[in-house]
Amino acid sequence: MAQHKQTAATTSASRPARLAKAFTLVELLVVIAIIGTLVGLLLPAVQSAREAARLSTCQSKIKQQALACQNYESAKRTFPPGQKHQLSRVNPTQYFSCGDGQAPTGYDAFASDARSWIIEIMPYIEQSAEYAKLDFTKSATASPNAAVLRTPAVFSFAACPTNPVQNITGNWGSIIHYGGSGGLSNIPCWRPPTTSANGIFYGVDANENPGGCKGKDVSDGLSKTVMICEKLGYNPVSYTPGTSGFRQCRTNAPAVTDPNNSWYWNFKGVNYGPLTRMENGPNTVLASNDWSQSSPYSFHIGGLSLAFGDGSTQFISESISITVWNAIANRADGSTLSP
Repeated sequence: MAQHKQTAATTSASRPARLAKAFTLVELLVVIAIIGTLVGLLLPAVQSAREAARLSTCQSKIKQQALACQNYESAKRTFPPGQKHQLSRVNPTQYFSCGDGQAPTGYDAFASDARSWIIEIMPYIEQSAEYAKLDFTKSATASPNAAVLRTPAVFSFAACPTNPVQNITGNWGSIIHYGGSGGLSNIPCWRPPTTSANGIFYGVDANENPGGCKGKDVSDGLSKTVMICEKLGYNPVSYTPGTSGFRQCRTNAPAVTDPNNSWYWNFKGVNYGPLTRMENGPNTVLASNDWSQSSPYSFHIGGLSLAFGDGSTQFISESISITVWNAIANRADGSTLSP
């Protein structure tokens, strides 16, 4: 028996060890190629899922704003005004904005109107504390108003996560990516409303409390009239969508280093440019340095989000008929068209 064990041990010891087989270079390259292909296939799916989540967030935000406008209307029997304009004590027939530019000492002639519809819905969108800090007897650029209006976090409810330009401020407040529908060919702040002010939002006098459009004024029906629509929110370096410059906010004065200067960041924020000018249809840009930021535009693929007067939301294809688009932008054209 001992002899048998010794023989087995000797045989085992003399047998050469088996080496594990390694990958050849070709096999390694094949594995790397397969992994690369899988990553290439997976990445668009991940990006698509992320954009779907951003779109859902965007539509949730526009829904919240629409409901806030509905609650405002329930409380005050009118929708919030697009913008309120204070009389100038220098010239009682003129207004700080959209007037002759004159204003009393301590007032900014072109940034005095701190009561846009975005400001007015703050108490109805969980920003009551910040709204209470505002002093409407003072200019929007004065303390304490400037601190509130220039805090992007306060107005995060009006920032679409897909828009590449985020978290910038100027004299007119924080950037926003949604605007109350100003209708077709309407200059957002003009008052009193003219025949071109055919949207739900337009400018009113500050002493008209609460002012604004009433439900009965939307004769086409709230469910067929746009209340809030995504907008570009800034003036791009390039007006060609898809270019890098289109995703960058143009600066009028590059030498200015103060990021809170409204002439440095070329956009109009929460207190001055909160409307969407609906003409030309979705995802086109008005070729104007003054109003391009108010163009109905979205970085979502294929269309944009909007909310109707009844609070319902919808993603509208950018290929929508311009006839239908104009019909839902106008609150009282007698049209029954809907997307």
